[in-house]
Amino acid sequence: MKIKSFSFYSILLLMIISLLATSGCVPASVVYSGDRQIIVLWHTLHGAKAKALQAQSDQFNAEHGDEILLITEYQEDIQTKLAATTPEHQPDLVVVWPEDLEVYLRDDASQPDAGWASEIARADLLPMAEALYTVDGRLQALPLGLVTYLLYYNTDWMSDLGYDPQQATWQEFRRAACAATDPQVGHIGVGFPGRASILMAFLTSGGSPIVGDDGRYTFDDTAGIATVSVLNTLLNETCGAVYEPAGIGRQQLSNSGMAMLVESSLQLDEIEQTISEDRNFVLDVTTLPSPAGESTSLWYGPGLMSIAPEGARRAAAREALTWFYSPTAQMLWYEETRYLPVRAALIEELLINSPSLAQTALFDLALTAAEEGSWVAWPRYTNLLPCRAALLQGLLSLGSDLVPATYLEATVATCNEPFGAPSEMTP
Repeated sequence: MKIKSFSFYSILLLMIISLLATSGCVPASVVYSGDRQIIVLWHTLHGAKAKALQAQSDQFNAEHGDEILLITEYQEDIQTKLAATTPEHQPDLVVVWPEDLEVYLRDDASQPDAGWASEIARADLLPMAEALYTVDGRLQALPLGLVTYLLYYNTDWMSDLGYDPQQATWQEFRRAACAATDPQVGHIGVGFPGRASILMAFLTSGGSPIVGDDGRYTFDDTAGIATVSVLNTLLNETCGAVYEPAGIGRQQLSNSGMAMLVESSLQLDEIEQTISEDRNFVLDVTTLPSPAGESTSLWYGPGLMSIAPEGARRAAAREALTWFYSPTAQMLWYEETRYLPVRAALIEELLINSPSLAQTALFDLALTAAEEGSWVAWPRYTNLLPCRAALLQGLLSLGSDLVPATYLEATVATCNEPFGAPSEMTP
């Protein structure tokens, strides 16, 4: 007979099992009863993402707890812990980022289960979601949700300037930013948070392919240099500014001290709320500007992956993975984090019920990018700390007398370090 509820001692036993599994003393998937499989998920998430993951896990247990019990645990330095334990003592599911994949693929003891993808209706997955964690044509993991970068703008102000951000070229963007700038009254055309990801988003929108045919990074190409040159000129002319901390820019946009702001799509709700409290103007969003007015967007998101060994653990882990991409689980994640669902059908539902102009634009942007192929998945190694530091240094160097191309070339060299010398590349 299946257990329908836990006694105090049952709960205590489960806690002990979980602690022992974490320490490597017993297998991570100890079977608590004859008809219940316990699987363990490790993650390094914080804040809203950690809360959302726990809410998803609780919902999964409410629906599947008679057969499978999912224990979700925060762990620091997951890869080091995995290297110190045998597969039978490892977790069944892990949360990963693109730069983590290489380690798992090299480690025979914790290989991803790439076969589970066939159990998901992949035709409905957004292509950027699949691309983020696909290696050599195999889907190794799948993002829990997606984020992109947006140009937020004051529609009233831009309309007065005769500027349409959704159709703008680089030069039109620069002219509008300078037209909106008035230092005497504290107005600035456009603001950029001081984050490495902002420069990567601009390089993407500027048309650089980012990655060459050999897999190495090439964003110091003609398009990349043109992008940083435009940004450098705009900042030199004081028509834009890089802000630290990032909240300063959001506040200036909301109180009509700034016409445009580049920010993550995660900030949409917060920016709308701040504007509603400060000023009554209409906010809209679009992709970042580009040389010809047709922009490519950059996308990323934390992934969920199974490393469970074959057998009952892998079967249970696959069932859990499949559930995490169900409408129920995806909407739970979106509601807590504002990472967009990875399923096109759910984006379409959100679009129908979107409460504001800016949110409508975001959902439409996601569907359009998927349909037209105007997207780039976050390049894997550019999220490693040395590369991010170089990208940030490159962004902060703009607006000075330094030659932007020089910094860009140095950044590419740093970001290519994980590949080794060109002669060491695997064809």
